[in-house]
Amino acid sequence: MKLRIAVAAAMIICGMVLIMCGCAKDVATDAGMYDEPAGEAGMRRTVLYYKDDDGFIVPVMKLIPWEEGIGRAAIGNLVDTAENRAEARSRGLNATIPDGVEYTLRIRDGVATIDISSLSAFADEASERAMVTSIVNSLAEFPTIDAVTITLNGEKVTKLPCGTKLSEAMTPFMLNAEDGDVSASADGMEPMTLYFANNAASLNVPVTRYCAGHGFAAAVEQLIAGPEDAALMNSFPEGTRLISADIYGGVATVNLSGEFLSAQYTEGMAETAFDTLFLTANAIEDISELKVLVEGKECELTRECTAPVYANTFQ
Repeated sequence: MKLRIAVAAAMIICGMVLIMCGCAKDVATDAGMYDEPAGEAGMRRTVLYYKDDDGFIVPVMKLIPWEEGIGRAAIGNLVDTAENRAEARSRGLNATIPDGVEYTLRIRDGVATIDISSLSAFADEASERAMVTSIVNSLAEFPTIDAVTITLNGEKVTKLPCGTKLSEAMTPFMLNAEDGDVSASADGMEPMTLYFANNAASLNVPVTRYCAGHGFAAAVEQLIAGPEDAALMNSFPEGTRLISADIYGGVATVNLSGEFLSAQYTEGMAETAFDTLFLTANAIEDISELKVLVEGKECELTRECTAPVYANTFQ
């Protein structure tokens, strides 16, 4: 507490000095992005967005050193340096920013402006778009950043060399849309975020699906229906039906048909189902607990399952 007070006092004093010098309005830092470390001395739990081997953009929590300019340091982990590449490959992930890129980061009034220079050409627009998505969504994980602006060589541009469109202030993108650019308003279709495990069950992948239903029960129905992409797995045994699903008081409760019990014959299936249910529920509403029932009774297969704090983590 004394340290926090001292830091706050120092920041106030620095601000007064800047104002006295008449230059405070030209100074923008990411000091406001600091909060208390999450239990690891000198480290900050930071969610970064990588591209996996199947081309999906996935959130991964990584501990990074607690330092001045934490936002810039976070983005540095997404640059495809030899060190970052080796670490990412150990998890089946890929850095999204080409090696050799230089960048500056300025944060003001909730908008982070990142200027990129020395950007080498991408092989295709998909890779270029993945870089933009990972930068915007990673920076937006910081509580003081509401939107992100990307400039190129100090200039505002409407698109990057491969054609990726840029807007003035971009908010977090919905990820891995199954139906491409389907409008959320078309024919009453609405987007929902579902989580599916990849086939190796090593990563939980957020997927945007457009459908007519909405709410938690509709999302669970879609989870049981399974993913459209063959690179993702269905964690519910064939024939599993949803009896009911609701969220009340921060607790999500899912009641499944008896067919779910056959998950015991596939190693890890029940645990993966629990994770994807929890993450999907949490994308709708913050929850603290998930209860899985089978025909109204507590499911023994998930009794010992632990709710995931993050979708994915670096070990």
